[in-house]
Amino acid sequence: MFRLGMTPQAELRLQIDECLTHTSEGNYGGIANAAIGTKIKVYEGGKSLPKVAFMGTLLIPGGSHARYLPGHVGFQAHLLFENELSSKFTLTYEVGNDWSGDTNNPDLFFGINLTYQPSDKWSFFVESYNRYNSQRQDDWAKAGRSSHFNCMSELGLAYMLTPRLQLNAYSDICFNEFSRYNNIGFGIAWLLN
Repeated sequence: MFRLGMTPQAELRLQIDECLTHTSEGNYGGIANAAIGTKIKVYEGGKSLPKVAFMGTLLIPGGSHARYLPGHVGFQAHLLFENELSSKFTLTYEVGNDWSGDTNNPDLFFGINLTYQPSDKWSFFVESYNRYNSQRQDDWAKAGRSSHFNCMSELGLAYMLTPRLQLNAYSDICFNEFSRYNNIGFGIAWLLN
């Protein structure tokens, strides 16, 4: 992910994720996410009130051979909230709508994250991110079943290599069907300005 600070209140976000999938039928890979968006501060927070930001993201579709990217342009609109619980713990949560480009109805997205930062360099997090769609989704449950909810969780860590470059590693699991989806990932976030 590349982040470009346009002003102290807004940033431009560019994201490209590469993925490799291993299944019993074989391995395949490709670009898993291609997006451009913005994050805008709405409220700085105060006392017990959270910081608030808006994040809007345009999802770029893939061609007919893309295994991960949506078939059509998608869009995400989220409100982000952050409370500093102490000097080392932060609680963030968000709610929004995701139009994937592949479904008729948008997903309602809701997530919560607890971060522990023991130093300026290291941070560790656990989060739950969930989706609800009014139409049942086949790919959210065991084979042959469908579900309105997709419930995921993630554990991870991040290391600030420089003030502008962050490395991270994470693992995702799906509570709907553990054997259907699990993920180990590595990432880089680079603040350009």
